[in-house]
Amino acid sequence: MLPSSADDALDLLSIFGTPGSFGRLARSSTIETVDVPGFGFGPGQSAFMATVASDGTVFIGTTPFSDDQMFPTAASMEAGIFHPDTRRFTQLMIPSSAGHFFVSNPDPTVRGVGGADVADVIVVPDPVMGERVVLVSVMPYHGWDTKVHGEFPSIGQLRRDRAGDWRYEPSLSWTAAQLAALAPPTVAASAFPTIGPTSPLSGRGPASVARLPRSGHLVIAQYFGAGGRGTKSGALLVVDLEGRTRAWWQYPPTSPLGISTVVNPREVVTDPTSEPDDERFVLISDCFSGNKVAEPFPVQEFSYSASSGQITPKSAAVRAAQDKSRMESACFDMAGNLYVARTNAHGLRADAMAVYVKAGRERSLVTAAPATADWPDYFGIECRPDYLLQETGRGGLVRSLTMDPVSGAILLTGLDGTLQVVQPAGAGHEMTFRTSAIDTGLSQLRGPSTRYIGVRRAAVDAQRRILWLPVNQLVLDSISWPYPPFKLDQWLIRVDLDRLLDR
Repeated sequence: MLPSSADDALDLLSIFGTPGSFGRLARSSTIETVDVPGFGFGPGQSAFMATVASDGTVFIGTTPFSDDQMFPTAASMEAGIFHPDTRRFTQLMIPSSAGHFFVSNPDPTVRGVGGADVADVIVVPDPVMGERVVLVSVMPYHGWDTKVHGEFPSIGQLRRDRAGDWRYEPSLSWTAAQLAALAPPTVAASAFPTIGPTSPLSGRGPASVARLPRSGHLVIAQYFGAGGRGTKSGALLVVDLEGRTRAWWQYPPTSPLGISTVVNPREVVTDPTSEPDDERFVLISDCFSGNKVAEPFPVQEFSYSASSGQITPKSAAVRAAQDKSRMESACFDMAGNLYVARTNAHGLRADAMAVYVKAGRERSLVTAAPATADWPDYFGIECRPDYLLQETGRGGLVRSLTMDPVSGAILLTGLDGTLQVVQPAGAGHEMTFRTSAIDTGLSQLRGPSTRYIGVRRAAVDAQRRILWLPVNQLVLDSISWPYPPFKLDQWLIRVDLDRLLDR
C-alpha cells in the first residue's frame, strides 16, 4: 500500500492550491504541491463537500469559517469548480432571486456578514443536457429585506451552457417560497413554514442531498424543526428535478429513557441496489437533549415509494454499541452492504467502523432492529453490526467516507489527515476485510494556532481513478464571532486510486 520510493509517492498524492500556501509541504519529498493561481473562494468561505462530473470537473461546496451555517462569515453564496485538465479554478458566484451577489445582515452587530452556504453538492444525470449539478443551502437567508435583496436558493442547479461551461441555472433553482408553491397544499405549510413575522418561508435547513437510483428523485435532509409550528426536530423531503415535492416526512417526538431529544437530520445516503417503489436510504442525525447537550448520533434506514409518494421507516434509529460512540457518516457498496464510520465517545477520534450486511432483500439493520409501530420509544437502541472493523479505529474524526465502485474499496479520511482504506472480499457472513492507511500531509499545512485545517467529503472519479479530497481552513471559535469577512487558503488533494489500492 505505501509507496516504495519518493517518486512513487509523488505519483500517489498531489495537493492543489494558491502559490505559496503549502507551508512545509512545499519541501515534501512525498507529496507533490501544484500552484493554481486564483485557487480558493471569496472572503469568509471555506471548502466543504465535493462531487465530480463525468468529464472530470470537480465541484466544491462552501461553509463559513465558523463551521456552523447559523454563524456566517461571508456575504456571498458560491461554489468552487476545478478543471483538472487545465488546472483552472473558477469561483462560481450564485445570485439571490433579486440578482444580488453580495447581501449582508443589516444588523450592525454582525459586521457585514450574511450570504449563504452550499452545504452539499451532487451530480445527477440529465437525459437532455447530459448532467446537472444540484446544490442545497442550510441558511440562504440572514435577516435582510427580501423585497430589496431577494433570497438565495434553498435548492440550486448548475448546467453546462452551449460553450460547455458550467453555469448557475435560475429557472431550475428555488427559494423556500418557490418550493412551497410547487408543493401540495397539505404539505407546504409544514415542509416550508413561516418562522418569524418578517422572515421569508423557511426551507428548514437542507443539509444533505442524494439521488434515489430508480426514480431519479432527490432525498433531502431538513436539519431544522418547524419553529412555532411545533416540533423542534427536522424532517425528510423528496423532490424531483423540477422542484416539485414528491414526499415529506416529519421526524416524530422521541424521548429515549424519558429524555426529550431533538433530532436534526444531517446526512442521507442512498442504496444503489434499491428496487422500484422501494428505494432505500439511510439517515444519520445529530441529536441533542436539554440545553443542547449532544447525544450519541444514530443511523436509520428508510424506504421511498415514488408511486405512492411515501417515506417509510424500515429500521429503528440505532447505534452500533451503547458505548457513547456515535454514528458519523455512511456509504453503501455496490452489493448494498452498509458501512458506517463511527466517532468515539470523546468526539475527536475515529472508532471502529460498523458494517451491516445485505442478505437477500434486507440488511441486518432492518432484520435485527425493524421499525415497529413503537420504534420512537426505542430511539438510539443498540443494533450490533455484522462486522466491527477494529483496525479502522484510528486517526481523527472521520469527515469523508466514500466508495470506489470499480474496486469496491471503502475510503475514509479523518481530521488528522489519515486516509484509511478498507478492501472487502467475499459476501454476506463470509466477508473479509483488508485495511491500510496513509498520511495525506495535513499536519504539514498547519498554520497559526488561530487556524484549523481539516477535510470534508471526497469525490471519487471512478473513470480516471482519482479521489479528490477537499481541505478546508477555518477559525472555528478561535476568533470571537462576528468578524468582517477575510480570506483563508483552501486546498484540494488528488489521490491516484490505482496506486493507493496497489492494483
